[in-house]
Amino acid sequence: MLRYWLFLLAAILSETAGTTSLKAFDDVHYGQAGLLATSTFIALSYFLLSKAVLRIPLGIAYTCWEGVGLALVAMTSFLLFNEPMPPLKLIGIGCVLTGLIWLHQVMRHSND
Repeated sequence: MLRYWLFLLAAILSETAGTTSLKAFDDVHYGQAGLLATSTFIALSYFLLSKAVLRIPLGIAYTCWEGVGLALVAMTSFLLFNEPMPPLKLIGIGCVLTGLIWLHQVMRHSND
């Protein structure tokens, strides 16, 4: 089962890299290289997510992929591109992550 969670983690990291590369490799400076980087990371992310859902329930896998990816993209944007990180944004990210934990617990106990 750990292997499938590692697939999900790799999918999240790939999705974060793909989304971040949208801004890092803009059309003005990188042109087709940026498009290729973004497309490759996003395609890899979907491939790894498809491997993860073989054993992880789709609702859990997708929610983790999207929620953790959102938090990582927000942090990456703050660190790399100096995008603002006001308190309400932090609270929103905290709510998303809390919801992920809650959903995981609910779905885990519903399988008992």
